Order: sequence, then C-alpha cells, then structure tokens
Amino acid sequence: MSRSHNKKRNVGIIYEQIINFICECLLNNNKEDAAVATKIIENHFKKGTQLNKEYKLFKALASTKEVSDQLAGSIINEAKKACNTMFDNKQLEKEKSLLIKDLNYMFGKGKIFEEKVKNYRIYATIQTLLNEWRSNNSNFDKATEYEIALHESLTSKKQIINNVPKKIDSLTYNLMKNLFSEKYDSLLNQTQKSLISSFIEEDDKSIVKEYKNLKTSCLLTLENYINKCNNKILTQKNTNVKNSIESLNENDLSKENLQKFLIVSKLKEELQGE
Repeated sequence: MSRSHNKKRNVGIIYEQIINFICECLLNNNKEDAAVATKIIENHFKKGTQLNKEYKLFKALASTKEVSDQLAGSIINEAKKACNTMFDNKQLEKEKSLLIKDLNYMFGKGKIFEEKVKNYRIYATIQTLLNEWRSNNSNFDKATEYEIALHESLTSKKQIINNVPKKIDSLTYNLMKNLFSEKYDSLLNQTQKSLISSFIEEDDKSIVKEYKNLKTSCLLTLENYINKCNNKILTQKNTNVKNSIESLNENDLSKENLQKFLIVSKLKEELQGE
C-alpha cells in the first residue's frame, strides 16, 4: 500500500484487532481484560465521535458485496462526498491518537496491534482512500488505483465460509454462542437456539429453510389448537394471528425478522403446551 497507510491508524483494522482480543480473552476466561477492552470500544467509538463516523463509513465499504458496476461507482462517489463534508480531520486524528494511547497504556505497548486481521489488504485500500479523499493534496493516480480496487471488492461475490472457519470467524462465533449460552440458554427452546446459531454463522440457506419449516409447522399447530379450543375469545383472534404469521417473509435475513421468527417459535411452543 502507499506510504500514507499506517495500520495503527486504520479504523477498520484497529477495531477488528480489539474485537479479536476480546474474543480471545473470553475464550481464555480473562473477563477483566475483555471488560476493559469492551469499555474502550464503548468510550472511543460512541455515537457522535469522529471515530464512530469513520468506522460506519469504513464498515459499509468493506462489507458491501455483489453490487452492479453502476451501483459500485455510485457508492464510491457518495463515500467520496461524505469524506469532504462529514469529518473534522483534526479531531479524528486526535481521537485516534487517544485510542492508541489508551490501548497501549491498558494492555502494553503494541499488544493489541499484534492481532492478525484477515481482510488486511482491502482494509488498507479503504483507509488509504478515506485519507486521500479527505486530503487537500490528494495523489490522483494513487486514488484512482485504490478506487479501482475498491470497485472490484464491491462487485465481488461474498466469500463462502468453509466448514473449518478462519480464526476470527471461529472466535466471533464462539464468543456470541457463549454469551447466548450464559445469559439465555435456559430461556430459549431448541428451535430458537438453532435459528440464532444459523444467524451468527451467516448460513443464509439454513435460515431460509428453518424459517419456512417454522412458519408451516406453526400454522398447522395453530390450526390444530383452534380446532380443539373451546375459548371463544382465542378462536376469534385466530384470524389475526394466522394472517400475521402468513405475512412473514422467509427470505428476509435481517435481525428484525429473526426476532419475529423467534416469537413464532415461542408461540408454537406455547400452543403445544410445552
């Protein structure tokens, strides 16, 4: 990458390095350091900070995939405009310096920055571009070179995670699974656990399949329950409940839709008297 890129001031790299560190701490039962690192993220990346603004833009550019050439061009142009209007460069650099200082002080100089990041190349490309777009002395040739690389990333296909995930995928999955197990295991039924697990693993095919099966089975359970029910109030509300379930979109992979299907699973459980 260009001389202007410094991985210790790359918002995407440093954020992921902190997350990796938190995951490793939790897996090693080092809850104290995990809590300190989590607090650092909350303090330095809180809403309204320049770091928060840059990270949101960075994350959007890094995670967007499989768009058309035209849309990729539009995304890059909008990101370039945002860099010229939404940042206080002086404050941003100050916030980065304070973050680095805080991390070095709490965990030892350079400790956090030893964490490996799997998407280093595209992360370096994006941060260099953000720096170039904000600069008054932008290098046109270099900016064009990196814009082409970003364009290729935006239009590329999403990577399919193999059965043996890379380090960060495994760490993140185990972290989230452990957090759910500790706090919610006794409150969730088996179907809810399976849905959450598929969502965490980003297994889109499994999620859609589970949604379809759950929707069908819940409607059948509801119908059987109503046929045996003598409660007039419940039977009168049957149509509204049925319509609500039928209107659910099995192909919607959002967190909000997951929450809806978790409720459907709980409803089915209650209708079955479990």
